[in-house]
Formats: sequence, C-alpha cells, structure tokens
Amino acid sequence: MKKTLQAVGFITLIFTLFGIALGVLAFISGSWAQSQLITSASGATDFGPVFIGIAYLQTAVIIFFLGPVIAAVAGGLLGSVFSSPKTALITGGVGSLFGFYLMSIIAIGVLVLSKGSGAQQAFSFGQALFPLAVTGIPTAIIGSLISAISAAVN
Repeated sequence: MKKTLQAVGFITLIFTLFGIALGVLAFISGSWAQSQLITSASGATDFGPVFIGIAYLQTAVIIFFLGPVIAAVAGGLLGSVFSSPKTALITGGVGSLFGFYLMSIIAIGVLVLSKGSGAQQAFSFGQALFPLAVTGIPTAIIGSLISAISAAVN
C-alpha cells in the first residue's frame, strides 16, 4: 500500500511541476499577447480582445492536450516499478487523474490571472471547469493503460 501511495504521489508531483511551468508560460504568453494586441494597438481595439480570447483558448487546449502525453510518459515509468499490471492500472489511473486536475487547475488559474482589463473576450476560470473535468477522463485512461502495459512487459 505504501508503494502504491508513493507512486500516486510521484505522478501527481510530475503533473504539478508541469502545471507550474505551463502556468508561468501561459501567464507570460497571455500578458505578451495583451501588450501586443491591446496596449500597443493604437486604435485597433476592435479585434484585439477577440484575438486575446482565441489565444487564451488555444493555450487552454494545449494544456488539456498535454495531459495524456504526460500521463503516458509518467505511466510508462511508473508501471515498470510494479509486478502486478492490475496494481499499476489502478495507480496509473488515479495518479494521472488527480495529477491532471492539479496541473490544469494551476496552469489555467495562472493563465486567467494574466487577464487584463482589455481581455473581456477571454474565458473565466469557471468557464474552463467543465472541459477540464471531461479531459481528465482520457488522461486517466491513458495513464492507467500505459502503466498496466509497462508492468506486464516488465
């Protein structure tokens, strides 16, 4: 049981570190986009907020797409530690699910913090919760399956 909890913590930590890095990058890119498209727009403020909204949406989609990739890599590493594919399946799935949610909450939360007054078109944190919750499911599935396959091969 201790080994299983440590493994879940390991995967969650990996996702958390990615969440912090992605959040910082999202904040920088969101702030930069606002400074280029709104602050420096010089009268072209009609399209700036729309482009900011698109940039924020694109950044969120990238964060969501990275979930299964990180789950696959972490699950592959984790699965080799377990001799039982069933234990690896459960551990990889739980760790990937919790880790993905933590990563996404951190990254999307920091992205939303970069919203300035000219970015009314950008989504709010609450608007991102449903897609965040749904994208956790395939992330957990891929994390559990890759962990189980890695344990079975080992």
